[in-house]
Amino acid sequence: MSLAQSYVERHGGRVVKTLGDGIMATFPQALASVRCASEIQEGIARRNAARPGDAFTSGIGIAWGTPIEEDGDLFGFVVNLAQRLADRARGGQILVSPSVVERTAGNGIPYLHLGNQDLNGLGPQEIHELLWRDEVARITTKDGRLNLILTQDALVMELDKAVQEKVQLVRKLLTERAGRRRGIRGFLLNKTIGLLERRVPQMVDRALFQAGFGLEHPLADVTASFDRNILTVRIHRHRGIRLGPKDIDPWLAPEFVAKLNQLRAGLSRGS
Repeated sequence: MSLAQSYVERHGGRVVKTLGDGIMATFPQALASVRCASEIQEGIARRNAARPGDAFTSGIGIAWGTPIEEDGDLFGFVVNLAQRLADRARGGQILVSPSVVERTAGNGIPYLHLGNQDLNGLGPQEIHELLWRDEVARITTKDGRLNLILTQDALVMELDKAVQEKVQLVRKLLTERAGRRRGIRGFLLNKTIGLLERRVPQMVDRALFQAGFGLEHPLADVTASFDRNILTVRIHRHRGIRLGPKDIDPWLAPEFVAKLNQLRAGLSRGS
């Protein structure tokens, strides 16, 4: 049984079917679905913290409504909406429809309104993000490929699915290269790595891959600066991530840096 399936059953849900690496599940109440989704993400985060060299993430989409049921399977607009939300979610994100927010309001569950976004085949749809972490600050790139999120004790990176897949493949190939492949196999491997590294957005630079790129980093290992409209976030003293006006709204950066420095100062006083 997968980690997600065990949480679904714990919250009274039913796994309808598996979808590649994911699952589709249904719940009798909206509140059970969002609590389950939060616990899934928390469980993945704990698992990644214990196994940083083999980290993975999951994007979750939740919609509320009445589906069409046939032979144990579910169809209809609400099913398609949940699927599109899951497709849009970056690793670590939970995206929900307005009907989910309406049915769970007043239960202490925080949401971030993301406005109307065009979902493939469904047109513009209003989207909310369920904030399952205790966030202090965040920056999202304009192309939507990367979220940088500050919590009380970590910097979290949420990557869209295309970037996640490239990161995982580059990491795998770099591991194989460490095995000192030679001859034609080694030549082809190095060529493939070079091609993939060039296609991975420059915001996640090569130094991070080779240093053991992670999706969550303790604040003690993170520094940031904002100079000449460039936000630079460094991890383990490497060059790190550089984000300019083409990547982010520059007015967000000074507050992000200030809050990071404030959190790091608090860690130093507590040590």
